[in-house]
Amino acid sequence: MEQLHKLFSKHQLLKQPAEKYTLLVDENQISSGALFFLAVNGKTYKVIIKAPHHESLLAKGIPTIKDVLEHREAMYLK
Repeated sequence: MEQLHKLFSKHQLLKQPAEKYTLLVDENQISSGALFFLAVNGKTYKVIIKAPHHESLLAKGIPTIKDVLEHREAMYLK
């Protein structure tokens, strides 16, 4: 996760909103978290924040890339 933070910092994208995301909802309409798609240099990185931690992040509106990457429950998916 630290490498992603450095990459986005290098390109001065940490303050940009993380607009591309989807909520992970099962067939019973229970939310399992949020999956963020963060793009830099033509490559997209996927970062997931599991429920219920994603709710506090999204409660303020669209988070910044920095908010997503620095969230203590954020996990990078390869």
